[in-house]
Amino acid sequence: MARLFTAIELSEDARARVKDAQDALVHAPGVGNLRLVGPGQLHLTLVFIGEVDESRVPIIRDALTPDIRFDPFEMTIALCGVFPPRGPARVLWLGLSTGANEVGALHRVITARLEQVGVRGEPRPFSPHLTIGRWREGHGARRPALPDIGVVARQSVSAVTLFRSRLSPAGPEHTPLATARLAGASAPLH
Repeated sequence: MARLFTAIELSEDARARVKDAQDALVHAPGVGNLRLVGPGQLHLTLVFIGEVDESRVPIIRDALTPDIRFDPFEMTIALCGVFPPRGPARVLWLGLSTGANEVGALHRVITARLEQVGVRGEPRPFSPHLTIGRWREGHGARRPALPDIGVVARQSVSAVTLFRSRLSPAGPEHTPLATARLAGASAPLH
């Protein structure tokens, strides 16, 4: 079985700026025992595909390789919050102050491509975010008082990457399998 997801990769500059925000947020009142996502694992997930049979990987890869008729855009990482919305916090995330509509539209494009090859989309609504930390199960924080972090980073978005994720005791390992370039809304279809 292969564990797959699609994501927007972050530039090295954006990763460094997100790391600075993580370091600041970990000291916010009430944050407590937070396990931070490492800089090499930071990304904005578009579609979590999950576990698929190894024989399906080439089909999914081929569906996600062609250029996407979508204009490149910029997103601004500038908000923070926690999931779930009620009860003990389990995930600390950064959100978008600009580019969220474009990311949502890109999510729908990728979901449609996956549905064409038999991969169902998630039933819950899509909420563009970067997971930057997790509280250990059973050790969730009470609703921490998160500071206004301002603009963390600006990121140009020009591609979507299909990743294989392998879980290990040292943390997840993400390997890129395919990249689809955002070729512009007026790009010819192939």
